[in-house]
Amino acid sequence: MLSFFVFLPYLNPLIVAAVMAVLFRPLYRLIQKLVGKHDSIATILTVIIVLIVIITPLALIGGKIVSDVTDLYNSLATDRQSLNIVDSATKAVLNVLHKIDPDITAKSFDINLKQYIGNTLSWIAGNLVSLFTGAAQFMMSGIVALIAFYFLLKDGAKFKERLIELSPLSDKYDRDIFKRIQITITSVIRGTLVVAVLQGLLSGAGFAIFKIPNPALWGMVAILASLIPGIGTALVLIPAIIYSVFAGGLLNAVGLAAWSLFIVGLVDNFLKPRLISKSVHIHDVFVLLSVLGGLSLFGPIGFLIGPIVLSLLFALLDIYKNLILRDGRIAETPRIEHG
Repeated sequence: MLSFFVFLPYLNPLIVAAVMAVLFRPLYRLIQKLVGKHDSIATILTVIIVLIVIITPLALIGGKIVSDVTDLYNSLATDRQSLNIVDSATKAVLNVLHKIDPDITAKSFDINLKQYIGNTLSWIAGNLVSLFTGAAQFMMSGIVALIAFYFLLKDGAKFKERLIELSPLSDKYDRDIFKRIQITITSVIRGTLVVAVLQGLLSGAGFAIFKIPNPALWGMVAILASLIPGIGTALVLIPAIIYSVFAGGLLNAVGLAAWSLFIVGLVDNFLKPRLISKSVHIHDVFVLLSVLGGLSLFGPIGFLIGPIVLSLLFALLDIYKNLILRDGRIAETPRIEHG
């Protein structure tokens, strides 16, 4: 029990390392074939590739988001043009809604737009300061995750065999559990989170091409919006198109609409079904709730941990139903006969 509390401070980076080891094991095996039996070299090359391909772009995007938030916050005090455009777009939408339902008027949406935006951005700026004050802890967690990722790639098979030996279940069930968990993790990550990130990046690229301010910031918002079932990135793209009509002209608005429909939309319609394994199906509502719950419980890393916990739950429930109940491993409660 004490061992759990020893590892508890680094539970998040250990979970991230385990997930990354599962996701990048195919790459590790490919490199392993190229370099022969030199497992250490294959592991080091895999870690370097992951750092270059994933970590470096994330760091650059994160810096750009911080810059966009700062610019947007500063512009509120000096530049009223953007707010005037938003006000004009809001009035245009209200006029359309009023024609549909006369009860909808401007008073129905009587809010101080500048005040609410200012308060929201002040909150974001305050949390960014907190983020920088915890930079040392963040770096330590990153180092732990990187080291754990290295050893889970290199010795993951040995760790798995050791757990199978310690498990009270038969080896057949243990191996099936590991297989199902691996399938579920890769399906959720590739089919949901990868698509969300890809749609967010494409949305941000569209915002940059068609001159929407702060494209990196709104691209990050689009990643979260992509997880909302039935709405998705439209929650961000439609207001951006309306904004573009008033700010950048009709040509930019049409271009952004076409980009949203044919580039961003096709990712969800064609790529997502091919990434999700047919043997695993988790409803989008549960994925959304797992992301929100993970963010609330674990912080930013909960964006990854939440769906993983959900996938493990579904995997274990499926194992319980198909392996234990089907094979009659649960003893029936003895029936007491009254004489």
